[in-house]
Amino acid sequence: MSEPASDTASHPQDAAAKGRWSDILKGNLGLYTLVLNLGTILFAVSTFVVVSVMPTAAEEIGGLRYYAWTFALFSVGSVIGSAGTGPLREAYGHRITYVGGGILFVIGLVGAALAPNMETLVFWRLIQGVGGGAIASQAYALIAEIYPQHLRGRALSTLSTAWGSATVLGPTFGGVYAEFGMWRGAFWTLGLLGLIFSVLAWRIVPKTEARGQPLRFPITRLTLLAGAVLGMSATSQIDDNLVRILLVVCSVIVAAIAFHRDAHATHGMFPRQAMVLNSEMGATFWVMMLSTMAMIFINLYVTLYLQKLHGISPLVAAYMYVINSLAWSTTAFIVATWHGRRETIALVAGLILVFIGIVGLAVFVADGPALVIGGLLVITGTGMGFINNPLIQRAIAAAPADERARTGSSVQAIRTVGHSFGAALAGFIAATAGLTDDAAPDILGAAMERVYSVGAFIPLIALVLSVVLIRHGRKRIAAQAEAGHGI
Repeated sequence: MSEPASDTASHPQDAAAKGRWSDILKGNLGLYTLVLNLGTILFAVSTFVVVSVMPTAAEEIGGLRYYAWTFALFSVGSVIGSAGTGPLREAYGHRITYVGGGILFVIGLVGAALAPNMETLVFWRLIQGVGGGAIASQAYALIAEIYPQHLRGRALSTLSTAWGSATVLGPTFGGVYAEFGMWRGAFWTLGLLGLIFSVLAWRIVPKTEARGQPLRFPITRLTLLAGAVLGMSATSQIDDNLVRILLVVCSVIVAAIAFHRDAHATHGMFPRQAMVLNSEMGATFWVMMLSTMAMIFINLYVTLYLQKLHGISPLVAAYMYVINSLAWSTTAFIVATWHGRRETIALVAGLILVFIGIVGLAVFVADGPALVIGGLLVITGTGMGFINNPLIQRAIAAAPADERARTGSSVQAIRTVGHSFGAALAGFIAATAGLTDDAAPDILGAAMERVYSVGAFIPLIALVLSVVLIRHGRKRIAAQAEAGHGI
């Protein structure tokens, strides 16, 4: 049975606190890197593929009124899958949980390919989200337990690249099938690839021992958290701003109840201190969620206003959207080997870059020029590339040994919650500024200025919280150094 690398103490080469890219691309780690990235790419592509295939699907099977729910319920499923894997992993081990997510993902894809109507397609998108969320969250959990600490940054950067690649591959992949009216083929192909992934995962992922605990699936907590995400997603379907406010408030309260119950549960979905602001773990997760919200504010309306306000063609607008992700992935590779003081500098500099980028977009979004907007998207993507991996590494490092895998698997759930909350808040701000389907250019411009102006406060709040996580991080490192000298 393969033994995961749970800490640096068991790896003599960690003494140098350095590693090479080849270390995660050869031997057993090379196989793990392959399967983890394949799973991440499949989940990410399935997230973006619907952008291209859904218009064609709606023409064939109808149900246009349910169009947006194919996106919303996928997010709900994703948070269920990512948050619910912890108890399953502790009961059955890594391999069964990871492969089980892959099989559920394939079932959802096959169901979507066979869907006779939009209502059925929406249901199978929910199942896809559950399976895909489990795959994505388990990738981070496996990196936390299998990879030695000095190689985690490199492993995480490959996942960032996988996501960046999917922003290009997803719409392009779906567009090819949609061009020939074969939208079902996109789901069939992904299903086949998902099956191959599941077989590889079964053969490659180590069979870690389960803790022997009886399975106590957190149905109530998952229902509350999924309900909060669903409530936030539903705000995009409602025109009444008062109802939107009520939905947002109720969703925040329900999410808070879910996290509070989980923190006091015997078998939690998240680490104990996941939402405790005055702790390294809690501050890290809050910064992670806020930075995700900031990126949603940045990207949500990019293709819309580039076309409507600046006369950019849909294809060019899509590629300008993509450069944000490419900048993120490129920067993630650069900072993959940064540790200590350089990692702290990357975190602070990244949040500052995101703030500068949003402020710049607030200034130039209405009148341009488009080239400057493109440059600002590169700046914000670079900022996210600086902070993404350091945040995940800090969360894992701050976790007790028995919560390390749970911490890694929580990353995707925290991001999904941030994504839903960010989209709902940005949509509400735009709506209160007068944005409608047929809004005139001057109204659209003013609405975008307001979205970015309010959004600029999000990275500022995250920057304040980063002081907390940096302070606690220094205390943790000092305590570890003192304990090491005492041995």
